[in-house]
Amino acid sequence: MKFYRPTENTRFHIDYSWFDKNGQDVNVLIYKCLTPEQQERLADVPLNDAFDFVDDETGEVQRVTKAVQVIRAERAHDDAFIGPRTPVAEAAFRIFLLNSNKPLTPVELATRIQRKPSEILAQLGGRAVYNGIRPIIE
Repeated sequence: MKFYRPTENTRFHIDYSWFDKNGQDVNVLIYKCLTPEQQERLADVPLNDAFDFVDDETGEVQRVTKAVQVIRAERAHDDAFIGPRTPVAEAAFRIFLLNSNKPLTPVELATRIQRKPSEILAQLGGRAVYNGIRPIIE
C-alpha cells in the first residue's frame, strides 16, 4: 500500500472501522472524555448501548451512545473540555465527537483547538494513527 501524504487542506475524521481492525473499543475512549461525575452517572449504562439521535441542524438521524449524547449536551460549552494543554489528537477526537464526525482539515481544526495547522498535521498526518483519526483519501 502506498503512503498518502496529507496536507493542511486534507480532511480528517474518526475512522470507526480502525478501532475494530485494531481490536480496540472506541466507546472506552469516548467514556474517558466524560467528567468523573458523568462517568459515575452513566456507570450502569452499557458503553455500546446506542439510540437514535436527530441532529437539530441537519435533521439527520444518527446512532449515538448515551456518553456521546452527554458529551454533546453537557461538555460542548465547557472550556475545560478542550483546553490549551489537551493533546492535539485528543482535542481533535473531541471536536469530531461534538460535530458528529463531520470531516475537517487541519486549518479548520486549528481555529477550534487554538493550535497551528502545521502542528495538527504533524500529529495526525503521519503513519501512526491516533484515536482512530485518519485522512479522507479522495
